[in-house]
Amino acid sequence: MNPRDRILEVGCGPGVAISLVAEKLDGGRITALDRSTTAIERAARRNDAHVSTGTVVLRNTDLAGFRCDQASFDKAFAVNVNVFWVRDATAELRVLWEALRPGGILHLVYGGAVSVHDRDKSRRVADTATRALVSAGFDVDVTNGNPMCVTGVRPKSA
Repeated sequence: MNPRDRILEVGCGPGVAISLVAEKLDGGRITALDRSTTAIERAARRNDAHVSTGTVVLRNTDLAGFRCDQASFDKAFAVNVNVFWVRDATAELRVLWEALRPGGILHLVYGGAVSVHDRDKSRRVADTATRALVSAGFDVDVTNGNPMCVTGVRPKSA
């Protein structure tokens, strides 16, 4: 991670990842989304100092409803966000495509497998998320393990 990166987190929950990322930023910014008002309030309390300096920006919205300038972000990530594999995520991936700069990176991270059943589920999640990202135009790589990560890159020329 570059300390000047502009980062988007989808589904920030209580703001744990925001804290970890914000500590590494120097001139960069993390914008975090969550559709839950309670989650945004908790993330704001946890990250009050970073919010006051502008390093952290919080938005109470779902991803499909998020609006920003095109190519506003260098990287985006989501941890255990189901929208990318439980239903059609075309609208959400369009928002991410437009939000990421060409060459921008998207990481979809899911908890790792602990049983045969969970490994099967992990494969389904990876396969479904991969198909969705490829359909949206991303170049995709999957890292299996604990956790599993589906990484999409917005091609530089598209």
